[in-house]
Amino acid sequence: MSAKLRLYSGFVLLVYVTGHLVTHALGIVSLETMNAGLRITDPPWRSAPGTVVLLGALVIHVGLALWSLYRRRTLRMMKQWEVVQLTLGLVIPLLLMVHVMGTRVLGEVYGVSGDYFTTMIALWVFKPVYAVQQAALLIVVWTHGMIGLHMWLRLKPWYPGARDWLLVIAILIPSLSLAGYVSAGMEILELAKIDGWVDAVLSSYGRIPSMGAFVGDMERAGQLVAVAVVALVFIARALRSAVAARGRKTATIRYAPGDRLVPLQHGATVLECLRAAGVPHLSVCGGRGRCSTCRVRVENGGEYLVAPDADEQRVLDRIGLSGPVRLACQIRPKGDIRVAALLPPEDPSGAMQTVRSHRGGDEVTVAILFVDLRGSTKLSEDRLPFDVVFILNQFFAELSGALAETDGHYAQFNGDGLMALYGLDTDIGTACRQAVAGATAMLRRMDALNDRLADELSEPLRIGIGIHAGEAIVGSMGPPATPIVSALGDNVNIAARLESQTKEFGVPLVMSARVAEYGDMDASSLTMREVPVKGRERPVRVYSVVEPGNLLN
Repeated sequence: MSAKLRLYSGFVLLVYVTGHLVTHALGIVSLETMNAGLRITDPPWRSAPGTVVLLGALVIHVGLALWSLYRRRTLRMMKQWEVVQLTLGLVIPLLLMVHVMGTRVLGEVYGVSGDYFTTMIALWVFKPVYAVQQAALLIVVWTHGMIGLHMWLRLKPWYPGARDWLLVIAILIPSLSLAGYVSAGMEILELAKIDGWVDAVLSSYGRIPSMGAFVGDMERAGQLVAVAVVALVFIARALRSAVAARGRKTATIRYAPGDRLVPLQHGATVLECLRAAGVPHLSVCGGRGRCSTCRVRVENGGEYLVAPDADEQRVLDRIGLSGPVRLACQIRPKGDIRVAALLPPEDPSGAMQTVRSHRGGDEVTVAILFVDLRGSTKLSEDRLPFDVVFILNQFFAELSGALAETDGHYAQFNGDGLMALYGLDTDIGTACRQAVAGATAMLRRMDALNDRLADELSEPLRIGIGIHAGEAIVGSMGPPATPIVSALGDNVNIAARLESQTKEFGVPLVMSARVAEYGDMDASSLTMREVPVKGRERPVRVYSVVEPGNLLN
């Protein structure tokens, strides 16, 4: 519930900020146009209901953020986006205070009104440092909000297709806002050169220059309160740690792989205990119970856990898990427990990262291609091992060439086939088109290989290819000396299932409808089918494809 309240309150604040920024952008036209926009966007928030909603959202969001900070048992091993968002969140009150005092508190205390004329005079004429400060506030608040919005939306199935457009909007809004803000500021500075103009404007709103001292005093007082509140949170955290350190740490978490013993801190989640002990454990969403990547199998000590709450159960149901599988970021054991990680742990040191290290341990939307050689058992009949190896090496050389030709990444070898990933460095639309191009190149190269080996083969080599797209856990996996960047997850399993379906449909390629949608391909000439997938309630919509190259025309 607290996570939802924090999300919804943040959304209310983001709506308010967006309206504010759009109004600023009108300053590109003129200060008067900017002021006209304020008369449309501001009154709803200054009404009694609007004030309650806005103030309530601010109190709830800040309060829950501080509560979340207090509840964290450790700040170690936080992801970069968590560090940035937390830092920006702590800076916002310091930059925001003068805005609140000058636009709201001043009016309530002195009973005066104001608009962009009075505000811009105060910022650009009397206190230019405040003008710079408010520009910084705009960037800080917007970046903080966009990080939170991205981390929430990235788990939505429609988001990858809309991400590029949303990114353009996310950059355009603050850019235009800053441009309008500066343009209006320049206009104010020009008007301020007119004798008596500033005093006339201020007096018409019942304001006098000496009120600036009140705003400055209130700003400093508000900043001291904000710093004190944050300091109290950290002091409370330190006291809690000191009290815990004095107690006996008899309970432990036995963690696999590695069979490591980790002290169990009272009231902490398993993920927090692992982080505090410096044990790498995957958690894409930062421990907010959204992504399921931190899931573990509880092997012993389940009696020390309470049943999953509604939020955790919803995540577990989404990926079809039950029984002893739980989210490490949600369970708070009250006694000894033994858990095993179900996904490869992160490697924060980067020692295992080889290629595309920025993808290590990330949840990435990719196109996944599985290819398998048909009749490989028959291939080995009546042939010496050397001959079989020679043919297979030729086969894999062609697959490798097709991947290099279409910017695919080799991710897994399975004896007579392989898995490839597309989209590690591109958007998902491009990735899907590249994957279909990869399938086309593989089939073309198989024809050439069959011509070359006609004397060696009793029948041509045939392959089956399955392509699916969606989110997967992408990271560096395998032995430390020879790791590869590969992927895990439900969507990987679906791609493998589609590859096996080529046998039943009698076609070289089966791809999901999602690939065609992401890649903006015209599949109107193809017949859509439905393929049941184990562990999923709904079947996957797919196309059986004979000539994949036609999809790219």
